[in-house]
Amino acid sequence: MKNLFLLPMLFFAFGINAQQAEYSTPTENIISYHENVSAANRMFKHDSLLQAFGKFDVAIQNYKGGINANDYFKAALCAIHIKEEFKALDYLEKAITNGYELDSAKKEDMSFYNQNTKKEYIDGINKWHNQAAQVRNTMYETEILNLFESIKKYNSSKYTSALDYCIECAQSGKKCNKTTPDYQSKYRLVREKRKADSIAAVALVSQIQTHGFPSIKTVGKKASDMARQILLNYDSDRSNKILSSILYRALIDGNISPEFYATVIDRRNVLNGGTPEFYQPSAGQEKIIATNIAVINKKRKSIGLYPLVVLKSTGTKPKTPAAPTNTNVYDY
Repeated sequence: MKNLFLLPMLFFAFGINAQQAEYSTPTENIISYHENVSAANRMFKHDSLLQAFGKFDVAIQNYKGGINANDYFKAALCAIHIKEEFKALDYLEKAITNGYELDSAKKEDMSFYNQNTKKEYIDGINKWHNQAAQVRNTMYETEILNLFESIKKYNSSKYTSALDYCIECAQSGKKCNKTTPDYQSKYRLVREKRKADSIAAVALVSQIQTHGFPSIKTVGKKASDMARQILLNYDSDRSNKILSSILYRALIDGNISPEFYATVIDRRNVLNGGTPEFYQPSAGQEKIIATNIAVINKKRKSIGLYPLVVLKSTGTKPKTPAAPTNTNVYDY
């Protein structure tokens, strides 16, 4: 979605009242865990695998909550490359039994040379996948896939381009004539999409209340990704009153990242005509007012997000090596 943080004008025009989102604040243990994982992911992206493994290892060993299978896998991958094969084997087992899907390409990255670890890997790989399959809720997985299929058409270019058009129109001010047939037809499509997305989200929340959060261990990666997309678009939950406890529990259990958590909160604030709290966009790096950067980063730190930097001009990359070049450091 383009220009997410320029939406307040659009939804003010659509008649939605501003309302601040409600959410829970994670504990220091959660914050510390995600700060370490965030740093590890950035080191991982820059091939600093020894340092990345150190951060992953500290994060995993010190955290008292649930750990996402993706973190286990990346820790295992780092350990393989720095010849810590017993650590790699341990983390790989935990990644797979927690639902990580090791495809053929990723299997090639798992090269064990120590005879003991190599034998354990060969003997264990199929067993670990079978263990993961046994605990997967296939009925729940199918329900999510069917639910996403029912709203698939609303993610087509027909609807997304209509939304982009309405956003552009709202931004243009007096130059945009909202009484034209073209605008009215596109606005109807936007309303259709939001209604369908919210209906799907209500159905999914009902399933979550029954079966728990759709983690990759519970329903597999594909269905888990689809479920998160549905929750992200749950626009009728204007102040996150329904999603707050669900997202907080998911964050503690390692089923979502702080990035996703913040994106959902910010989306509700913006769609209700307010301002973002975490400045976490759905895609790309947003512009930030320099005078607010300290406040913004304090808020981001409160849930374990890395600090953002001020971009002096559009397209300028941060000069500090520690700063991310984009906001999608997590893949879950």
